[in-house]
Amino acid sequence: MLTKFSEKLNLLNLFKKAFGQYKSEIILLTILSFVSGFLESIGINAIIPLFSFLNKDQAPGVDFISRAIEKFFLYAHLKYTLVSLLVFIILLFIIKAAILFWANYVATRATASFETKIRNELFSAILKADWPYLSAEKVGYLDQSLTNDVDQSSKLLTYISASIIVLANLIAYGLLVVNISWIVALFTMAFGGIVLFSLKPLFRRNIAVSAEMGRLYKELAHYVNENIMGMKAVKASFVEEKITERSNKYFEAIKNLNLRVAALRNATTALLQPVGLIFVIAVFIFFYKMTAFNFAAFAVIVYAINKVFAYIQQAQSNLHTINAQVPYLASVLEYKNKAKKHEERDLGTASFHFQKKLEFRNVGFSYKNREENVLNGVSFSIDKGGMVGLIGPSGAGKTTIVDLILRLYLPQDGEILIDGRNIADIRMEDWRKNIGYVSQEIFLLNDTIENNIKFYSDAITEKDMIEAARQANIYDFINSLPIKFSTVVGERGILLSGGQKQRIILARVLARHPQILVLDEATSALDNESEIFIQKSIESLKGKITVLAIAHRLSTVKVSDKLIALDEGKIIEEGVPAELLQNKDSYFFRVYNLKN
Repeated sequence: MLTKFSEKLNLLNLFKKAFGQYKSEIILLTILSFVSGFLESIGINAIIPLFSFLNKDQAPGVDFISRAIEKFFLYAHLKYTLVSLLVFIILLFIIKAAILFWANYVATRATASFETKIRNELFSAILKADWPYLSAEKVGYLDQSLTNDVDQSSKLLTYISASIIVLANLIAYGLLVVNISWIVALFTMAFGGIVLFSLKPLFRRNIAVSAEMGRLYKELAHYVNENIMGMKAVKASFVEEKITERSNKYFEAIKNLNLRVAALRNATTALLQPVGLIFVIAVFIFFYKMTAFNFAAFAVIVYAINKVFAYIQQAQSNLHTINAQVPYLASVLEYKNKAKKHEERDLGTASFHFQKKLEFRNVGFSYKNREENVLNGVSFSIDKGGMVGLIGPSGAGKTTIVDLILRLYLPQDGEILIDGRNIADIRMEDWRKNIGYVSQEIFLLNDTIENNIKFYSDAITEKDMIEAARQANIYDFINSLPIKFSTVVGERGILLSGGQKQRIILARVLARHPQILVLDEATSALDNESEIFIQKSIESLKGKITVLAIAHRLSTVKVSDKLIALDEGKIIEEGVPAELLQNKDSYFFRVYNLKN
């Protein structure tokens, strides 16, 4: 019992958290729905006195609403005739329709506002989350939450709004039945309550099935996303059939769950229709046995009971849908809260100033859930305008150094300083605006070359863009294209070669005029010609920008002012490349000659 109560409390808290700011809209919707419902029930009840005008042998209505209508005409000094009563009924339904339109507009506006707001909040929370959280999350799950889960969550508010309207009409017609016969009303309420109570197990089952469906959709989105991103490898490995087989299992499982949800919904609908008919027959027998049988009152009460059962059926259908949408809303709020909980903290208050050097001082770092340190007591410095090359085997800790410079992570030991100030003390925005980053993983928008270079920055002028393209040795190629910078590069730059893509990325970075440029294996996947273009760009930047270059291709770092060799998280060698090549015992000498 306590568990059920806590479940309901959790559900109410969930709704309050999600829809709390729409309290005024929900109150207005409730008021409008009740007014609309009562106007409709009064209009239907007015059929009883209308029949007495049409059939002189028919006794006038003795119920409260019929007498109230007659008194209204009397107090308003209006003639109580057949025509005036018909006009009254028509006006009631016109006003009711206008109010219902208003109610539906309020509900639609609230739903649209919620969908926009929650999608913006979720996407913003994801973008502002820290890197450790984002790198651990599956892309397909985040994508599914932003699209399908938000869409389903907004439908939840739609069905809650629809349920308020249904409930208002249900109460209005229930009171109409009470007005004509409280005995029939009592039996109707008791019977309706029993029916709804008997359907509770189906509602619970519906929630469980919907939660499972939401989980499967996320897994499918991740699986599809993963394979589309690696489509070239999929085709090269000729594993399309294997992937199709596995995806079919997902599709089949989702189909079966959809069938189960539909079966649960249809079962309740199929149950209510014959039950409602049996109850109406029982009401007819009850009225017929009464000594003063009033056909008009009987017709109205049968219509009202039919509407009551129709609204009960609609209510249970809405409840099924609401129960099916609840897991999606819970998932969206959970992802939003998790992302906000992992929001990137910026405790820096100082501005960016760089006049002397960037320094790693006894830096140690380990990733979460890993016992051993990735970096151990790493110390080195880069003079302003200088170039430092970083080499070492895979897993040595090179990329971790890059991540620390980008402030995606913070060191657990030691500190990273710029002109003697800890970089964590500098405002994040200031820091990242002055750091340029080029990696081996190329990220291009399916947009024009211009928009790829500007990359959401309104501050970059056409002059900046052209100059950056020249520095990146890509201007001549762009200028040879029919529509030049307006050329669309395709999905992930598919219409360009690897070298062209990489040089556009370099131009994107240089257009921002960074003071520190980080190259993380920027030439590792390029052909020799493309590598030469990149190398020329890097050499032209020497003395103008401070460069940290990580490279497997040693020709890239051979021109650096200083070379640092890293292995198992420790610096094993440091020196000028030309001098290290003269030392046969040096790490650089061995690997350079091995690769050449």
